[in-house]
Formats: sequence, C-alpha cells, structure tokens
Amino acid sequence: MAAPKNHEAYNKNGEGGRPRRYSVEEINRLADEFSDWLKNANNVWFKDFALDKDIDPDLFSQWAKENDRFAGVYRQARHRQESRLINGGLLNAYNGSIVKLVLANAHGWKTDKTETKLSGDAANPLQFLLEKIDGEGKELAANEPE
Repeated sequence: MAAPKNHEAYNKNGEGGRPRRYSVEEINRLADEFSDWLKNANNVWFKDFALDKDIDPDLFSQWAKENDRFAGVYRQARHRQESRLINGGLLNAYNGSIVKLVLANAHGWKTDKTETKLSGDAANPLQFLLEKIDGEGKELAANEPE
C-alpha cells in the first residue's frame, strides 16, 4: 500500500504502513541464535528465548510465515519442545499434569475425554433418569421385608 498523497513513503520500499522493526538479516541472525539456543537440553520453553531477547513471542509465528530460514528453525523448535516435554514427563522430571496441559494447548494433542450423552425431550431432558430412579426405588421397596 502506498503512502498517502503528498506524504513521504514510510519505509525504503516506498510502501505504506509501519516500518519493519526487524530486517530480514536480523531475523536470519535471530534464527541462527535460536537454533543454537535449542541445542541446550535445558532449554524447553522457547518463549524464554524471545523474552530474554526482548522480542514479542508472537512475532515468531509471523516470521515463520515470512522467512524460510526462521520457519525451519521454528518448526524444529516446536518438535524439540514437544520431545523434551514428553521425555521430561516420562522421566518424572516435569509435572505430568503440566506436560499434558502444554501438549494439549501448545501442540494440539487431543487428551482423553469422557463424553456423556443425555437424552430426553426438551421439556424434561432428564425424565429417563427420574423414571430409572423411580423404578429402582419401587423394586427396592418391593424387596424390603415388612
């Protein structure tokens, strides 16, 4: 998008919009640093890398869409994080509940869910349950000694 009429271009490409804070060279350099950071087995949560560098962690997914080098490192980071979480959970190095929560929310794992389906009509959706209770109550009353 071009700059407004009679207004100087916002960035060196002559396009409108806010100038980019990170150049392609900077993103490639950060991709290399991120790749090196991932090699340390103690580094699990890659948002820590972003926060240590004073970078908004949400930029990582944006950079992965725009930059092939960063996309490869970002994909690798997700796989390493997932692997380290699983191994840490299996070896009881990490809390299993937290590992399950992170895998479900950050990595799209489906957790085991128990679904209960109730049936009935709109006016009395639990009528079948009441009938069952009434029926069992009657059976119990019939079997009780007098």
